[in-house]
Amino acid sequence: MSNTTKIVNFYEKLKPADVSRLGEIYEEDAFFKDPFNELKSLSNIEKIFEEMFNELENPYFVFIDKISHNHQVFLTWDFVFTKNRRNFKIHGSSHLKLSESGKIMYHRDYWDVGEELLLKLPVIKSIYGALRNKLAVDS
Repeated sequence: MSNTTKIVNFYEKLKPADVSRLGEIYEEDAFFKDPFNELKSLSNIEKIFEEMFNELENPYFVFIDKISHNHQVFLTWDFVFTKNRRNFKIHGSSHLKLSESGKIMYHRDYWDVGEELLLKLPVIKSIYGALRNKLAVDS
């Protein structure tokens, strides 16, 4: 099984009890960055996933594209969850750099907070929409 397949399989089956097993796919001193966090160390990465399971209902990942070359992996995914009885789906991507042992040493997530999250909140949606219309190029 390739390292990419192992990582994707781990994430596709991720449950709260699996957070303590993140060391199977991450190096101890791994770097992680997303639109809200920038941190280093396996223990801090575990905290992010613990919080995810504490704050969200039934969160899971659906992987769409997988590209790997040498020790780098690029994944596109949908992150699906429920919060306050509302269903959400965030589309994003991850750039992973793997160590010689095949574990993640660098994990950077890319997704548009405005489009994927803020625009789903009514008040912010109207403000953001007005700003977006004002800045858009006429065609």
